[in-house]
Amino acid sequence: MLYGEQQIEEKWYAFDDVTGAMIRNKWINGKYYGSDGVRTDKENSLYSIEGVSLVSVAQMVQYFNKRHVEYPTAVLKAGGAASIQELATIFYEEASDEGIKAEVAWTQAMLETNFLQYGGDVKVSQYNFAGLGATGGGVAGEKFDNVRQGIRAQIQHLKAYANSEITQEKLKHPCVDNRFKYVEKGCASYVEWLGQKENPNNKGWATSAGYGISIRNMIDDLLKL
Repeated sequence: MLYGEQQIEEKWYAFDDVTGAMIRNKWINGKYYGSDGVRTDKENSLYSIEGVSLVSVAQMVQYFNKRHVEYPTAVLKAGGAASIQELATIFYEEASDEGIKAEVAWTQAMLETNFLQYGGDVKVSQYNFAGLGATGGGVAGEKFDNVRQGIRAQIQHLKAYANSEITQEKLKHPCVDNRFKYVEKGCASYVEWLGQKENPNNKGWATSAGYGISIRNMIDDLLKL
C-alpha cells in the first residue's frame, strides 16, 4: 500500500494518508491531480470564467441541437425566448455585458438543466437556468420573471465567483441575483474551481465532485464545433 505523494514510472501520484486511495480531480498542497491521478501543471491550463467569449451563437445552438432533444418552446416563448437561437443570443449578450465567457454560462446551463429537459426540483417555468437557490430535498430555488432576468442572475452569480473586486454597484445591470451577496468574491476565478471539492479555497458553486471539471469538458466539446 502506498501513501502520500509517490513517483511511479516518471509520473507523480498522491495517495490518501489513511486509506491509500488514489487522489483524483483534486488540489493537494497547491498541486493538482487529474482524473487519472497524475499530477499536472493544471494552473497553466485552467479556464478563466471572465474574458472574451471564444464561441459564437451559432456554435451554442449547434451544441444544443446535437443532443437531439426538444426545446421547451411553449414555456420559454412566454418568457421571451421562442427558439434556441433566441435563448443562445440572450446568453451571449448578457455574458458579454459582464465580461463573462458565454461558453461558460451556456455549458453550465446545459449541465444544470439537462439540456433544458430539467427533471429535478427546478422547473422550466422558473427561468432558473443554473439551479440558483436549489439546495436539494425538493427546494425549487429562485424564480425569475422572464428568461433574460434568469440568465442575467446566472451571469451575475458567475461574476461574483470570478471577480474579487465586483460589487452590486459595479455590475452592468441592476442586480437580480438574490444570492450575489452570499458569494465570497473571486473565490473561483476558474471554471474548474466552481466545484468545492476541486477548489483550493474550499469554496464553489456546487458540492458535487467534479462539477467544474464537467463544465470544462463540455466547454472543450463546444469549442470543437
